[in-house]
Amino acid sequence: MKGRHVSDPRFHLGPMDELYDLVLGMVEKRYDTATRDRFAAWLHSVRPTLAHLTVMLTEMALSGTPMGDQYLILVGFSPQGEPRINFVP
Repeated sequence: MKGRHVSDPRFHLGPMDELYDLVLGMVEKRYDTATRDRFAAWLHSVRPTLAHLTVMLTEMALSGTPMGDQYLILVGFSPQGEPRINFVP
């Protein structure tokens, strides 16, 4: 089964499609449609494992979920669509 966001069926995880949709929607709401589209294209261009990890970290940064005693902050996106995430205490 091929997922909507990951082209390699070996890495398709059903719930990840829902997380991708959620995170892409959060990016569109916080930024704009063009940023969402660049991010989606970047996710599709990288290895599926990197895409999955990036989606999870981006969700944590946008929702304010702590990682230990630090928080992740989404500071923006590269021109190619790669998210820029920093740790803050």
